[in-house]
Amino acid sequence: MRAIIEIFLAILFTVITGTTVLNLSSKAIKKEAIIKVHKGLPSLEVFTKKLTKAP
Repeated sequence: MRAIIEIFLAILFTVITGTTVLNLSSKAIKKEAIIKVHKGLPSLEVFTKKLTKAP
């Protein structure tokens, strides 16, 4: 029974963490897009490269 609870909590934690990360990255992308459009700068290619660049 304990194993089932641990698996359920792990799945729940993974879903919550994934949702949070997606929301934060979505907000960052939207913010950057608004800035780029407002300033009339080129596309988001550089920002996207920074976002996906491996550490």
